[in-house]
Amino acid sequence: MNKIVFCGFGKLGKECMKAILEKGYQIKYVMTHKENEKDSVDTFAQSVGIEYSYLDARKNVKKISEQLKIIKPDFLISVNYRYILPKEIYNLADFAINIHGSLLPKYRGRTPHVWSIINGEKESGITCHMIEETVDTGDIISQIVIPIEKYDTGYSLLKKFEANYPTILVDSIDKLLNGSQLVKQDENLASYYGKRTPDMGYIDFRKKASEVIDFVRAQSEPYPGAYYYLIDGRKIIINKIAICELADLDIPIGVIKDIDNQYFAGCKDSTLMVEDYRIVN
Repeated sequence: MNKIVFCGFGKLGKECMKAILEKGYQIKYVMTHKENEKDSVDTFAQSVGIEYSYLDARKNVKKISEQLKIIKPDFLISVNYRYILPKEIYNLADFAINIHGSLLPKYRGRTPHVWSIINGEKESGITCHMIEETVDTGDIISQIVIPIEKYDTGYSLLKKFEANYPTILVDSIDKLLNGSQLVKQDENLASYYGKRTPDMGYIDFRKKASEVIDFVRAQSEPYPGAYYYLIDGRKIIINKIAICELADLDIPIGVIKDIDNQYFAGCKDSTLMVEDYRIVN
């Protein structure tokens, strides 16, 4: 029976735990963050009688290491876990693996699904890879390619990712047990993107219409949203914007204008119609 230490959080972590147990693997210990929700990792661990901890892996290396030395895990699995695991911990497992929301080596780092839409990518995906000291650089075990559709938002793309997490996780465990060949990441193809914050949602209407549309949909609700300011100084948060087919409108670049209770914006190569928005006074 293969013994697993699972590091994860949220409904996504819970669904991956379920998939592992249904496959017949044994989760001996869980590292998570306090949530206590219906579909959270801690609640699920309680329901199935698995020991869990909220300890910060970065600050409690000795205590966690002692626990893992007793367990002698075959696998350490990280899914939506907030802490970077120290090597003193993940080296105690025969295999330490993580799932990342991009087609590595592209889009290493934070919120890759949002960045990929902002950058106009036509496809993204998820990668299960070995954990090592540098973030998202380990050998690739499995990948799933997921097309980015015209109307995908950052949130809808993330939901597509999450639906595939349990499948790629179980598949990757099976591959490692069967001695499948891993794939080295090509550093010549690598890219890295950092954390996004709400203030980064400011819209640059000097860009082309396609770029503005992608920027807006990548950050639409339930994310904080792309934003701009009306002529009167009020902030407008835009969830959907599209190219306007009306040829007689002449809106200056960087101006959002109210015409018959409909907002239009001028950008580099088109006039855009604001289709979904809210105004913050």
